[in-house]
Amino acid sequence: MPPIAAHPHPEFDTTPAGLTEPTASSASAAHPASESRSAEPAEPAEPAEPGAPSGHVVQRAAWIFYFIAALGSAIGQIWVGVDAPPWPPHIAWWWRAVLVTPFAVVIDLGGVVSSAFADYRQRLGETAYGWRILSAGSITLAVSINVLGHRPIAYLSAVFGGMGVFAYAVWLLHSGARRRDALRTAGKLPGTAPVYGLRQWAREPAVTNLARTLALAHGYTRQESLDLARQQLQDERRRAGLTQYIDALIRAQHADPIRAAIAVTTLDIDALAAALTAQADVEGWARLIGADLIPPSPDDPPATNESPSGTARGPMPPADVLRRVPRDPASYQRWRQLWAQLAADPRIRTADFAARHDVSLRQVQWIRAVGLSGLLDSPIPLLDRVAALAVRP
Repeated sequence: MPPIAAHPHPEFDTTPAGLTEPTASSASAAHPASESRSAEPAEPAEPAEPGAPSGHVVQRAAWIFYFIAALGSAIGQIWVGVDAPPWPPHIAWWWRAVLVTPFAVVIDLGGVVSSAFADYRQRLGETAYGWRILSAGSITLAVSINVLGHRPIAYLSAVFGGMGVFAYAVWLLHSGARRRDALRTAGKLPGTAPVYGLRQWAREPAVTNLARTLALAHGYTRQESLDLARQQLQDERRRAGLTQYIDALIRAQHADPIRAAIAVTTLDIDALAAALTAQADVEGWARLIGADLIPPSPDDPPATNESPSGTARGPMPPADVLRRVPRDPASYQRWRQLWAQLAADPRIRTADFAARHDVSLRQVQWIRAVGLSGLLDSPIPLLDRVAALAVRP
């Protein structure tokens, strides 16, 4: 069947409401100052890509394909109407075709008209489920007539039934594309997102999904949206881990679990984690870690594997143990005294040494690990030595 022409009535018009171009008289009457601005040169439009088909050519091709497919579907229904019903023998075949043609055209036309109504209401923000169901039902009836009416010949059944499905699919896709274009022009639909590719989606699905959302919301390019998405997800993971530790720390401050739960619920843990992240001394930690990586100068004596007490030096203890080394001189000297006694009697059991000096078993293990590394040989506390190395020119 032929495509639908432009509807003279507004209720059949498929253009979005409020997007009609004003006439020259109405525009000048509504905006008197627009005449003076119209003399200003407009910005030149971007040239079309060479070899790319224009929008008018693509739409014209869509209408041509729709017309051919709809005509094939209508011919198939007329054929069924001529052969299938029990016509009287004296009625010629061409009279039969004339009688069934309006009904065949109306069935196909009903599906398209209902779809046009649905498209118009969707542009106004409605779902238009009733019109869409009516449209699908009309096309289903047309396709069923072709498929069942030509079932003795499978080729005709597939051709005429497929023509109806193809015509309706072309109409739906074409009208949907025009509706989205109109909504974007009216600012009711966001623009298109960058193309990320199947490889990017398969490699980082969460990052790509967030990047697409950021690009649609803020107009970022492909690389900008991916970089921002990776940074945002990394910050969220770090903040989630920090939030768990803060929760455990707050609960550890209260012996009563109910008071601990009240404290955790009252505080904004996420805001507290963000404030701690903002206050983190990154440069200080970098200096502390980098101090262990400074190579020895030529004037320094060569390092040995023995401490001044004669014991073989062990490996460097982990960072968690190094943080236990006291900074105040009194506590640090206490550690050095205990290490001297441990070094003097290396066969003593850790439990016996802890009970003799009234210290915990874990603390004795820390002192032994730090002392074997040679970090307790100097009378200057460890952190003071690290700070001195960090500021050394």
